[in-house]
Amino acid sequence: LHTHWDREWYREFEVFRMRLLRVFDNVLNMLESGKIPSFYFDGQVVALLDYLEIRPEKEPLVRRLVREKRLFIGPFYCLVDEFLTDGITFRKNLEIGMKVARDFGCEDFIGYMADTFGHSQNVPKILREVGIDKCVVWRGVPSAIPAEFKFNGIDTVNLIRGYFMDCLEPEFLQKNLDLIAEKSGDILLLPIGADHRGIDEDIIEKITFANSKLEDYEITLGSPFDYFEAVKERFTTEWCGELRDNSATFILEGSYSARIDIKIWNSKASSALHFADRLQKHFGG
Repeated sequence: LHTHWDREWYREFEVFRMRLLRVFDNVLNMLESGKIPSFYFDGQVVALLDYLEIRPEKEPLVRRLVREKRLFIGPFYCLVDEFLTDGITFRKNLEIGMKVARDFGCEDFIGYMADTFGHSQNVPKILREVGIDKCVVWRGVPSAIPAEFKFNGIDTVNLIRGYFMDCLEPEFLQKNLDLIAEKSGDILLLPIGADHRGIDEDIIEKITFANSKLEDYEITLGSPFDYFEAVKERFTTEWCGELRDNSATFILEGSYSARIDIKIWNSKASSALHFADRLQKHFGG
Protein backbone atom coordinates (compact mmCIF):
# COMPACT_ATOMS: atom_id res chain seq x y z
CA LEU A 1 0.00 0.00 0.00
CA HIS A 2 1.36 3.40 -0.95
CA THR A 3 0.62 6.84 -2.30
CA HIS A 4 2.51 8.95 -4.82
CA TRP A 5 2.64 12.59 -3.76
CA ASP A 6 3.34 15.72 -5.79
CA ARG A 7 3.67 18.74 -3.49
CA GLU A 8 2.21 20.83 -6.30
CA TRP A 9 1.21 19.99 -9.83
CA TYR A 10 -2.14 20.86 -11.40
CA ARG A 11 -3.18 22.61 -8.17
CA GLU A 12 -1.31 24.88 -5.77
CA PHE A 13 0.89 23.59 -2.94
CA GLU A 14 -1.58 24.41 -0.15
CA VAL A 15 -4.47 22.82 -2.04
CA PHE A 16 -2.48 19.61 -2.30
CA ARG A 17 -1.51 19.88 1.37
CA MET A 18 -5.16 20.04 2.41
CA ARG A 19 -5.68 16.83 0.47
CA LEU A 20 -2.58 15.37 2.14
CA LEU A 21 -4.12 15.96 5.56
CA ARG A 22 -7.19 13.91 4.67
CA VAL A 23 -5.15 11.15 3.05
CA PHE A 24 -2.53 10.74 5.76
CA ASP A 25 -4.94 11.16 8.68
CA ASN A 26 -6.73 8.12 7.31
CA VAL A 27 -3.49 6.18 6.72
CA LEU A 28 -2.36 6.75 10.31
CA ASN A 29 -5.78 5.76 11.67
CA MET A 30 -5.73 2.51 9.70
CA LEU A 31 -2.17 1.72 10.76
CA GLU A 32 -2.87 2.51 14.41
CA SER A 33 -6.02 0.38 14.45
CA GLY A 34 -4.21 -2.54 12.81
CA LYS A 35 -6.51 -2.60 9.81
CA ILE A 36 -3.51 -2.51 7.44
CA PRO A 37 -0.07 -4.01 8.11
CA SER A 38 2.16 -1.33 6.60
CA PHE A 39 2.33 1.69 4.31
CA TYR A 40 5.08 3.02 2.01
CA PHE A 41 5.28 6.81 1.75
CA ASP A 42 6.63 7.30 -1.77
CA GLY A 43 10.38 7.39 -1.12
CA GLN A 44 10.46 11.02 0.06
CA VAL A 45 10.20 12.70 3.47
CA VAL A 46 9.09 16.17 2.38
CA ALA A 47 5.38 15.26 2.23
CA LEU A 48 5.57 13.89 5.77
CA LEU A 49 7.18 17.14 6.97
CA ASP A 50 4.46 19.13 5.18
CA TYR A 51 1.86 17.06 7.01
CA LEU A 52 3.46 17.43 10.44
CA GLU A 53 3.62 21.22 10.09
CA ILE A 54 -0.17 21.16 10.32
CA ARG A 55 -0.53 18.07 12.53
CA PRO A 56 2.42 18.28 14.98
CA GLU A 57 0.43 16.29 17.54
CA LYS A 58 0.73 13.25 15.25
CA GLU A 59 4.53 13.13 15.40
CA PRO A 60 4.76 10.63 18.32
CA LEU A 61 2.45 8.24 16.45
CA VAL A 62 4.47 8.63 13.25
CA ARG A 63 7.71 7.92 15.10
CA ARG A 64 6.22 4.81 16.75
CA LEU A 65 4.91 3.41 13.46
CA VAL A 66 8.28 4.02 11.79
CA ARG A 67 10.14 2.28 14.61
CA GLU A 68 7.71 -0.65 14.38
CA LYS A 69 8.51 -0.97 10.65
CA ARG A 70 4.92 -0.37 9.67
CA LEU A 71 5.41 3.07 8.12
CA PHE A 72 8.34 3.34 5.70
CA ILE A 73 9.76 6.76 4.78
CA GLY A 74 12.74 8.16 2.83
CA PRO A 75 15.40 7.94 1.58
CA PHE A 76 15.03 11.12 -0.49
CA TYR A 77 14.10 14.57 0.73
CA CYS A 78 12.01 15.00 -2.40
CA LEU A 79 11.82 12.92 -5.55
CA VAL A 80 14.31 13.96 -8.22
CA ASP A 81 14.18 14.05 -12.00
CA GLU A 82 17.63 12.60 -12.47
CA PHE A 83 18.45 14.35 -15.74
CA LEU A 84 17.60 17.83 -14.45
CA THR A 85 20.06 17.65 -11.55
CA ASP A 86 23.75 16.92 -11.12
CA GLY A 87 25.63 14.61 -8.78
CA ILE A 88 26.09 17.02 -5.87
CA THR A 89 22.41 17.98 -5.88
CA PHE A 90 21.32 14.34 -5.96
CA ARG A 91 23.71 13.40 -3.16
CA LYS A 92 22.63 16.31 -0.93
CA ASN A 93 18.96 15.54 -1.52
CA LEU A 94 19.61 11.94 -0.46
CA GLU A 95 21.78 12.99 2.49
CA ILE A 96 19.10 15.33 3.88
CA GLY A 97 16.32 12.83 3.29
CA MET A 98 18.12 9.98 5.04
CA LYS A 99 19.03 12.24 7.96
CA VAL A 100 15.37 13.16 8.46
CA ALA A 101 14.19 9.56 8.02
CA ARG A 102 16.75 8.21 10.49
CA ASP A 103 15.74 10.86 13.00
CA PHE A 104 12.25 9.38 12.85
CA GLY A 105 13.70 5.92 13.42
CA CYS A 106 13.72 4.54 9.87
CA GLU A 107 16.50 2.02 9.23
CA ASP A 108 15.43 0.38 5.95
CA PHE A 109 15.73 2.16 2.62
CA ILE A 110 14.99 1.55 -1.03
CA GLY A 111 16.10 3.80 -3.87
CA TYR A 112 12.46 4.41 -4.76
CA MET A 113 12.25 6.26 -8.11
CA ALA A 114 9.10 4.83 -9.65
CA ASP A 115 7.82 7.97 -11.36
CA THR A 116 11.00 9.80 -12.33
CA PHE A 117 11.58 10.27 -16.05
CA GLY A 118 14.31 7.78 -16.83
CA HIS A 119 17.29 6.77 -14.73
CA SER A 120 20.95 7.77 -14.82
CA GLN A 121 23.60 5.06 -14.78
CA ASN A 122 25.26 6.97 -11.91
CA VAL A 123 22.35 6.51 -9.50
CA PRO A 124 23.23 2.94 -8.35
CA LYS A 125 26.77 4.10 -7.52
CA ILE A 126 25.44 6.94 -5.35
CA LEU A 127 22.95 4.63 -3.64
CA ARG A 128 25.74 2.18 -2.80
CA GLU A 129 27.77 5.05 -1.31
CA VAL A 130 25.10 5.49 1.38
CA GLY A 131 24.51 1.77 1.94
CA ILE A 132 21.34 1.33 -0.14
CA ASP A 133 21.35 -1.95 -2.09
CA LYS A 134 17.77 -1.95 -3.45
CA CYS A 135 16.03 0.12 -6.09
CA VAL A 136 12.52 0.45 -7.57
CA VAL A 137 12.04 1.94 -11.04
CA TRP A 138 9.38 2.16 -13.70
CA ARG A 139 9.75 4.76 -16.45
CA GLY A 140 12.55 4.27 -18.95
CA VAL A 141 12.92 0.49 -18.56
CA PRO A 142 13.07 -1.49 -21.85
CA SER A 143 10.18 -3.91 -22.27
CA ALA A 144 12.53 -6.90 -22.53
CA ILE A 145 13.75 -6.48 -18.93
CA PRO A 146 12.03 -8.72 -16.33
CA ALA A 147 10.45 -7.54 -13.12
CA GLU A 148 13.61 -8.29 -11.15
CA PHE A 149 17.03 -7.36 -12.51
CA LYS A 150 20.35 -5.77 -11.56
CA PHE A 151 20.70 -2.11 -12.55
CA ASN A 152 24.43 -1.41 -12.64
CA GLY A 153 24.93 -3.91 -9.83
CA ILE A 154 21.95 -3.05 -7.58
CA ASP A 155 18.96 -5.37 -7.07
CA THR A 156 16.16 -3.51 -8.84
CA VAL A 157 12.44 -4.06 -9.29
CA ASN A 158 10.79 -2.85 -12.47
CA LEU A 159 7.11 -2.01 -11.86
CA ILE A 160 5.78 -3.72 -14.96
CA ARG A 161 2.38 -2.02 -14.83
CA GLY A 162 3.43 1.08 -12.95
CA TYR A 163 2.86 2.30 -9.40
CA PHE A 164 -0.77 3.37 -9.76
CA MET A 165 -2.93 0.25 -9.22
CA ASP A 166 -5.78 1.87 -7.33
CA CYS A 167 -8.54 -0.16 -9.02
CA LEU A 168 -9.32 -3.49 -7.34
CA GLU A 169 -12.05 -4.55 -9.76
CA PRO A 170 -11.33 -8.28 -10.35
CA GLU A 171 -11.44 -8.27 -14.16
CA PHE A 172 -9.09 -5.27 -14.34
CA LEU A 173 -6.74 -6.87 -11.81
CA GLN A 174 -6.74 -10.20 -13.64
CA LYS A 175 -5.60 -8.60 -16.89
CA ASN A 176 -2.84 -6.60 -15.22
CA LEU A 177 -1.62 -9.45 -13.05
CA ASP A 178 -1.38 -11.63 -16.17
CA LEU A 179 0.87 -8.97 -17.73
CA ILE A 180 3.03 -8.68 -14.61
CA ALA A 181 3.28 -12.48 -14.41
CA GLU A 182 4.81 -12.62 -17.90
CA LYS A 183 7.95 -10.98 -16.50
CA SER A 184 7.89 -12.33 -12.93
CA GLY A 185 8.24 -15.56 -11.00
CA ASP A 186 5.60 -17.02 -8.70
CA ILE A 187 5.54 -13.87 -6.55
CA LEU A 188 4.41 -10.59 -8.14
CA LEU A 189 4.59 -7.01 -6.91
CA LEU A 190 1.33 -5.06 -7.17
CA PRO A 191 1.62 -1.54 -5.70
CA ILE A 192 -1.85 -0.47 -4.55
CA GLY A 193 -2.17 3.30 -4.58
CA ALA A 194 -2.16 6.29 -6.91
CA ASP A 195 -1.33 9.97 -7.27
CA HIS A 196 -2.62 11.87 -4.24
CA ARG A 197 -4.87 8.97 -3.25
CA GLY A 198 -5.36 7.49 0.18
CA ILE A 199 -6.49 4.02 1.20
CA ASP A 200 -10.12 3.06 0.81
CA GLU A 201 -11.80 2.41 4.14
CA ASP A 202 -13.00 -0.96 2.84
CA ILE A 203 -9.65 -1.96 1.32
CA ILE A 204 -9.58 -5.31 3.13
CA GLU A 205 -13.10 -6.17 1.98
CA LYS A 206 -12.19 -5.23 -1.60
CA ILE A 207 -9.09 -7.42 -1.53
CA THR A 208 -11.05 -10.33 -0.06
CA PHE A 209 -13.65 -9.99 -2.81
CA ALA A 210 -10.97 -9.74 -5.52
CA ASN A 211 -9.27 -12.87 -4.18
CA SER A 212 -12.54 -14.78 -4.46
CA LYS A 213 -12.74 -13.91 -8.17
CA LEU A 214 -9.12 -13.98 -9.35
CA GLU A 215 -7.80 -17.02 -11.19
CA ASP A 216 -4.34 -18.25 -10.17
CA TYR A 217 -3.59 -15.24 -7.93
CA GLU A 218 -4.01 -14.26 -4.29
CA ILE A 219 -3.34 -10.73 -3.08
CA THR A 220 -1.47 -10.54 0.23
CA LEU A 221 -0.58 -7.20 1.81
CA GLY A 222 3.03 -6.59 2.75
CA SER A 223 5.89 -4.12 2.35
CA PRO A 224 8.34 -3.72 -0.57
CA PHE A 225 11.00 -5.14 1.73
CA ASP A 226 8.96 -8.34 2.09
CA TYR A 227 8.92 -8.59 -1.69
CA PHE A 228 12.67 -8.08 -2.13
CA GLU A 229 13.30 -10.84 0.41
CA ALA A 230 10.84 -13.21 -1.27
CA VAL A 231 12.40 -12.85 -4.74
CA LYS A 232 16.06 -12.43 -3.76
CA GLU A 233 17.13 -15.33 -5.99
CA ARG A 234 15.67 -13.75 -9.14
CA PHE A 235 18.04 -10.80 -9.59
CA THR A 236 20.09 -12.46 -12.33
CA THR A 237 19.50 -10.27 -15.41
CA GLU A 238 22.17 -7.55 -15.68
CA TRP A 239 21.58 -4.10 -17.16
CA CYS A 240 24.51 -1.71 -17.43
CA GLY A 241 23.91 1.83 -18.61
CA GLU A 242 21.04 4.31 -18.66
CA LEU A 243 17.35 3.49 -18.41
CA ARG A 244 15.85 5.88 -20.96
CA ASP A 245 13.64 3.70 -23.14
CA ASN A 246 10.56 5.61 -24.27
CA SER A 247 8.65 2.81 -26.00
CA ALA A 248 6.65 1.23 -23.19
CA THR A 249 6.50 3.83 -20.43
CA PHE A 250 6.79 7.42 -21.58
CA ILE A 251 9.69 9.30 -20.03
CA LEU A 252 8.46 12.62 -21.45
CA GLU A 253 11.87 13.85 -22.54
CA GLY A 254 10.56 17.40 -22.76
CA SER A 255 10.45 17.43 -18.97
CA TYR A 256 14.26 17.33 -19.01
CA SER A 257 14.15 20.90 -20.28
CA ALA A 258 13.96 24.16 -18.34
CA ARG A 259 14.21 27.84 -19.20
CA ILE A 260 17.73 29.12 -19.83
CA ASP A 261 17.65 31.49 -16.84
CA ILE A 262 16.70 28.61 -14.55
CA LYS A 263 19.49 26.45 -15.97
CA ILE A 264 22.01 29.25 -15.35
CA TRP A 265 20.92 29.71 -11.74
CA ASN A 266 20.87 25.95 -11.21
CA SER A 267 24.42 25.64 -12.52
CA LYS A 268 25.64 28.48 -10.26
CA ALA A 269 23.91 27.02 -7.22
CA SER A 270 25.30 23.53 -7.89
CA SER A 271 28.83 24.89 -8.29
CA ALA A 272 28.56 26.83 -5.03
CA LEU A 273 27.15 23.76 -3.25
CA HIS A 274 29.96 21.58 -4.59
CA PHE A 275 32.57 24.12 -3.40
CA ALA A 276 30.95 24.37 0.05
CA ASP A 277 30.83 20.59 0.31
CA ARG A 278 34.55 20.34 -0.46
CA LEU A 279 35.32 22.97 2.18
CA GLN A 280 33.23 21.15 4.75
CA LYS A 281 35.01 17.85 4.11
CA HIS A 282 38.43 19.53 4.14
CA PHE A 283 37.88 21.29 7.47
CA GLY A 284 35.73 18.59 9.02
CA GLY A 285 32.89 21.02 9.75
